[in-house]
Amino acid sequence: MLKRKLDKNTAKKDAYGIIKYFLYCLPACLFFSYYPVISFGSGETMNFEISLPIIWLVLFDVMALVLLGKDKKLFSGLKQKWMWLLFPVWLSLSVIWSLNVTRGVLTVGILWLIYFAGYAMWEMRETFDEEFRAKWLKWFFGATLAVCGWCAIQCVLDLVGVSRDYSLMCAGCTYQMFGFPHPNGFAIEPQFMGNLLLAPTILVAWLLVKKQNSKIMLFCFFIITTTLFLTFSRGAIYAFVVGLLFMTGFLMFGTKVRKERILVGKRLGLVWGTVVLSFLFTLNMQGMMAQVSPTNDTYMTGVGKVLNHLSLGVIDLPVEKPVENLEENRGGEEDSEQVESDAQDAVFDGYVAESTDIRLKLSSTAFEAWSKDLKTIFFGVGLGGAGQALYNAGLSSSPKEIVQNQYVSLLLETGLVGISLFALTLVLVLVAVWKKIQINGMMLSLMVAYGVSLCFFAGLPNALQIYLLPVIVILII
Repeated sequence: MLKRKLDKNTAKKDAYGIIKYFLYCLPACLFFSYYPVISFGSGETMNFEISLPIIWLVLFDVMALVLLGKDKKLFSGLKQKWMWLLFPVWLSLSVIWSLNVTRGVLTVGILWLIYFAGYAMWEMRETFDEEFRAKWLKWFFGATLAVCGWCAIQCVLDLVGVSRDYSLMCAGCTYQMFGFPHPNGFAIEPQFMGNLLLAPTILVAWLLVKKQNSKIMLFCFFIITTTLFLTFSRGAIYAFVVGLLFMTGFLMFGTKVRKERILVGKRLGLVWGTVVLSFLFTLNMQGMMAQVSPTNDTYMTGVGKVLNHLSLGVIDLPVEKPVENLEENRGGEEDSEQVESDAQDAVFDGYVAESTDIRLKLSSTAFEAWSKDLKTIFFGVGLGGAGQALYNAGLSSSPKEIVQNQYVSLLLETGLVGISLFALTLVLVLVAVWKKIQINGMMLSLMVAYGVSLCFFAGLPNALQIYLLPVIVILII
């Protein structure tokens, strides 16, 4: 009897051990949000693809389902947790009247997988000992630094002319666009790569102020922040700055003791100083890449484009491209003509107003489609149906078009009911964390940063980190 009990406990311990290894792999898997990808073709309204994070999510949920089922924790306290299910249940019901049922079914499937993964992590939190927490952080930052290194390599590969088939650069990431490359890592676009770096930057900043004010952590913060700026994603950069500003205010106003406030202020000054230094370092890198790229851009034109684009056209340095002097070319007229023919103009000269205009137009047209009748106002067009709704109304050129704002997209697809239930779920998250762990500024800052980033894109498969990392991070710290 005793032997059977010991064997059962050993098997249970081994099962939790496997779960922990899956959690160790989570950060690395999230960075591979698009490469590699398994494609099953495409339809008129969407592409059918499976990525590594989706595979991880399915396998983790299957294992967690079996483990929690054996421990009889699967439905524990369900009566008290019914309010958590209102939002996903409503989204599931909205598939019934969706204008794109296939997309709706796949989306709600991923949503339920995310919900269960978060629930499973929460139920297993008592098994997360100090050893696991320390190892997870090492895996987390190790994977982040490795991908940062790959982003730097991507830039070099692009500048020397390596094919995008090998560099994995997206079409809009190459030096031809601005005169310098901006990496997308293993994500589909730089904005998703930048979004993946939000959690590491916010977490390191918090650790620098509250726990580990070490040179190694400071160096990690510099590398990760530099890579974030290198992605040249305005959405990710703006979200990071807003999140860090929120953290600064939270720590300064939340620290009551004067001596502690002075210490916190000094460490925050060090964090912000590192951010400024990394931005200046990246700015110089982009200028130098513009200088050595096959375009006719120079260091100054590269720097000018960065400042112009990130400031939405407010900062406009009067920088002119050099004009070749035929008499000063040592090879004579023939060589100078060759130089001029080899040089190429970058596609953009600075702030790309079109990228902002398209986002604003899509949001505006989504509001127009949402407000067409009372049924849509309250119930929406169904999960996954935003693109089809815009196309049917003649407001977009393709049913594949998505609203590049998660909040507006959710409003169009699920109506006022869906938005209200989303807000309720957000409140439940804050209340649950406050009761169980005592919420801290790091978690709030990360949620603020992610919240800002969702104003710049929509979608689940390429941004699972927004929904999975806050759960595991709050249980680790």
